[in-house]
Amino acid sequence: MIELGLVDVRNDDDVVRAHQTTRTIAAQLGFSTFEQTRIATAMSEIARNALTYASGGSVTFGLDSDRSALLIVVLDRGPGIPELAATLSGERWSIAGSGGGVGIPGARRLMDTFAIESTSAGTRVEMTKRVPRRAGKVDPGRIGAMRFQLADQLTDDPGQEIRRLQRDIAERDHRIVALTEELTETNRGVMALHAELEDRADYQRRAVELRTRLLSEMGHELRTPLHSLSTVSQFLIDRLDGELTAEQDKQVRIIHEVAESLTAYVNDLLDLARTDAGRAVIHTTRFQVDGVLKALRRILQPLVPAEVALRFEVEPDLPPITTDEQKLSQVLRNLVANAIKFTERGFIEVRARRVAADRLVFEVVDSGIGIAPEHHDLIFHEFAQVDGHVQPRMRGSGLGLPLSRRLAELLGGTLAVTSAPGTGSTFRLELPLVIDTDAVVADGLAPAIVTAAPRSAQARILVVDDDLASRYVLKRWLGDRYLVDEAETGHDGLRLATTRPDAIFLDVVMPDLTGFEVIERLKADPTTRDIPVVVYTALVLGVHDRARLGDAVAIVRKSTSSRVADRTAIEDALVSAGVALTKEDHRG
Repeated sequence: MIELGLVDVRNDDDVVRAHQTTRTIAAQLGFSTFEQTRIATAMSEIARNALTYASGGSVTFGLDSDRSALLIVVLDRGPGIPELAATLSGERWSIAGSGGGVGIPGARRLMDTFAIESTSAGTRVEMTKRVPRRAGKVDPGRIGAMRFQLADQLTDDPGQEIRRLQRDIAERDHRIVALTEELTETNRGVMALHAELEDRADYQRRAVELRTRLLSEMGHELRTPLHSLSTVSQFLIDRLDGELTAEQDKQVRIIHEVAESLTAYVNDLLDLARTDAGRAVIHTTRFQVDGVLKALRRILQPLVPAEVALRFEVEPDLPPITTDEQKLSQVLRNLVANAIKFTERGFIEVRARRVAADRLVFEVVDSGIGIAPEHHDLIFHEFAQVDGHVQPRMRGSGLGLPLSRRLAELLGGTLAVTSAPGTGSTFRLELPLVIDTDAVVADGLAPAIVTAAPRSAQARILVVDDDLASRYVLKRWLGDRYLVDEAETGHDGLRLATTRPDAIFLDVVMPDLTGFEVIERLKADPTTRDIPVVVYTALVLGVHDRARLGDAVAIVRKSTSSRVADRTAIEDALVSAGVALTKEDHRG
């Protein structure tokens, strides 16, 4: 052992002096602050044990023979430690119940080597800690300097070390108090900010409620006159009240087109208002995707320019999907109509495929002008418009895509876009095969559950017609013998049809679904497939239109003068529908 210094331990001040000396030597040998603390703590535990249970001892500091490790020897002349093995293992912590041996196992863990010999003549503890490699070789000159420094330090008053530690503790307490005050002030700021956010959230909720109420009331007030304007202009276009001049025909068609456009705009506003207010209703049915896409083709094909090819690609053997058919059709219709607006030539393709065991994907791909990446989020904002060379003639409402995304989310799916200028666009709608109605209910959007009503002894007739006068006359003529239900839109008619009326009187021209679409959906649904349908219209139907209405049991044309059918023709239709066996059955 190459000795560096020695400290006699006779009182608490000596323990402090030994602790200070240990840190000094460890620092000189290049140990980190953390390691200095570990070494000094181990020495202090053993020295304090010597003071407590042997009335004192000595601490010798040095280096091992090859100067590669710090060596500390603590020696006392006490009674020794009985059952030393149990003490080292931590199983025994006292000498004859006095608490002797405390700290020995802990000190052992802090050092690299730890050896202890204990007899009735005293105890010797030897501990080592390997010198860090970064400290370099400890040469004789360095050892001499260390001995000189330690000699001065050992003559110092240990009270100085105690006072330094007390100052450090006081400074630390001061920093803790300052930090606590700062945290308290920060917490006050957070609380104030939280209260402000709550106020703003409440303000936002009220604003949404007011906006929704305004849109709803305004929409309903506008839709009624627009509906009348569209219907009357259609009558004029169909020449129900006589011929028009070329200029009159042009003007009436402009009126009809504007009325239809405004009606669609108002309908989108109402749909947005319902979704914002959490009052959207989901009518879930199970249906084949192919039927929806066929109906979509029939509706939109006439709108596609000659330079654009409209194609549909459906993966074979797609399973039926259970969701809201009307809302799915509305989203796809919006996406295809949008593609038609911005595709001057090339193609528009609608694809449907299965991407997982429980999910379907619909893609609307076009070769149009495309959308810059920085505008991908913008197009899903209400009333947003992206400027482009086709915008002046294709200016839309800015509601179609935002509404489509909200409807997709309402159905438990997602709607995203991939596009770049000049490369076209791909809108990807992903939906679950079976809508999770529990999740919808959790969001406050409870889906409507329509159950079949019990059959009444008195036959029921459902009249589906957007024209109030026609519904009124039919109800007056039929109400004395039948229960008459009314629906002014195709969607309402489809919903009421699930209650299984005995017959349906169906108009062809309606604002949401045409009579062609309604009868196709009725015959595609097993619940309504066998309900007799009487087509009841003021249109002059050609051969092609009559072929599309081939599933109807009768076609009754409204009178061109009074816009209602002759009573005899209605009675004949009731006989064809099987509601009345003969005309006399109806007349009573």
